[in-house]
Amino acid sequence: MLFKEIPGNKIVKERLIATVNKNRVSHAQIFSGRSGSAKLALALAYARYLNCDKKLKTDSCGKCSSCLKYNTLSHPDLHLVFPVLKTSGSKTAISDNFIGLWRDFILNNVYGSLNDWIDILGKDNKIAERVEIYKDDAISIYKKLSLKNFEEGYRVILIWMPEQMNTAASNKVLKILEEPPKKTMFLLVSENPNRLLPTINSRLQKTDINDFSIQDLMFVFKDKINKEEIQRIRDITNADLGKMIQLIEGREGADIFNNFSSWMRLVYKVDILNITKWVDAISSMGRKYQKMFLSYSINMIRECLIFNFANKSLLKTQKTERVFISKFSLFIHEDNSVMIVEELEKSIKEINRNANAKILFFELSLQMVRLLKVKRKFAIN
Repeated sequence: MLFKEIPGNKIVKERLIATVNKNRVSHAQIFSGRSGSAKLALALAYARYLNCDKKLKTDSCGKCSSCLKYNTLSHPDLHLVFPVLKTSGSKTAISDNFIGLWRDFILNNVYGSLNDWIDILGKDNKIAERVEIYKDDAISIYKKLSLKNFEEGYRVILIWMPEQMNTAASNKVLKILEEPPKKTMFLLVSENPNRLLPTINSRLQKTDINDFSIQDLMFVFKDKINKEEIQRIRDITNADLGKMIQLIEGREGADIFNNFSSWMRLVYKVDILNITKWVDAISSMGRKYQKMFLSYSINMIRECLIFNFANKSLLKTQKTERVFISKFSLFIHEDNSVMIVEELEKSIKEINRNANAKILFFELSLQMVRLLKVKRKFAIN
């Protein structure tokens, strides 16, 4: 990507460009931010700028041989490392075995999440527990570093989600970072850098990536939806641009509130026949929508708690949602809210493990029937 194609984070862009122009490039850096932030997009734009043959003052040229290769993430000195799974037909578990699939995934949506990548990798039970960066990838990096750079610029080792490295891989990567070859830069792109070895973290120059503001998102979705709709979907997704793109381009988010409010009404009335129909409907919508729906449900429960116990100006809901919350919040309180959120979070994990959606949502509905009937021990003043 080009810097100009990435909304927001203006100060970060300026600092990254300055490090190249002043020849102060650190050999090991980490870009960290929440899911759906611009961390990977900025890392790729930085690597492109570093190797651009005809740099402009504020961006890559986009036309030179190097830039054209970065368009398809196929530059010979760009080495990509990311979480994979071991397959029965392969002796080693390395990123190169999945490189075409990952390139397509990122080129389609550079703001995609680890869960999106897991969805693409396959449908195996408990696949989320086995997707990681293995020692084989660290050994592969060693071998690549023993060779000369293909071109005159920097060799870039980009590690996406380095917190998924297992212990053996982490230890080998640490050794590489201790004595890096010349003209080589490690770019780590992380959502949870605290999970890395402290000795790795201590060797990394850190860049924190901010969430997207409403103005940033208006730049992305101009002429597609209005500001109020952008605000609503931003709140649903916690400013995760990857999820927003999925919702807006797929129009999956148009009925997410109606789906939630209908579900809660059916659950409260213990309408088993229509709960079953609702379960059939959501089970046909795909795992991405199901996880989005459950995340939205968690947000709505938290909004109910804010409505009950905090300053109502802190609410992040739209008018229709707020009207619903003003009534529904009567059934959400300190004696059931934690249990409800735990059930919803557990369901997200089960979906990641490819649980049967019909069984999962029917059981979840029965749990919600029980939990919504929990009586409050102390009334709100």
